[in-house]
Formats: sequence, structure tokens, C-alpha cells
Amino acid sequence: LAAVEASVRERVGGGRFNALRATLEAIVEPDVAPSPLFRGLAPDPDGWRAALPAPVILPHFPMVLHRGGYPDGS
Repeated sequence: LAAVEASVRERVGGGRFNALRATLEAIVEPDVAPSPLFRGLAPDPDGWRAALPAPVILPHFPMVLHRGGYPDGS
């Protein structure tokens, strides 16, 4: 990560890089929970998903790739 940041800082300049980083940190807010990004995960209160209980874990669905079949190659 440090190498990528150094590369970008060199290409765009330190001031522009610092401005971009400050803007992104304001969106992500790494030291504040929950991040404003998580507000987009809440279901619409008028939608059908709002009536469902919040899942405790992520759903498990096999990923079907553009090549067809499952990740195990079947």
C-alpha cells in the first residue's frame, strides 16, 4: 500500500494526493463506526426487504462465472 501511495503521490503531486486522501477518509471515516458507506446497505423502508429480519451472516450462493459452471470448474 505504501508503494502504491508513493507512486500516486509522485504522479499527481503531494498536494493533490493529500486533498484526495482527505476527501476519501471523510467518506470512509476509518475511526468512526459505522462508516457513512454502510448507510447505503440499509434497505428502503418502503421496500419488501425492510420487512425481513436483518441477516446475521452473508448469504451463501455459489458464484457462477462468465465462463459458465461453478468456481470448482464443473
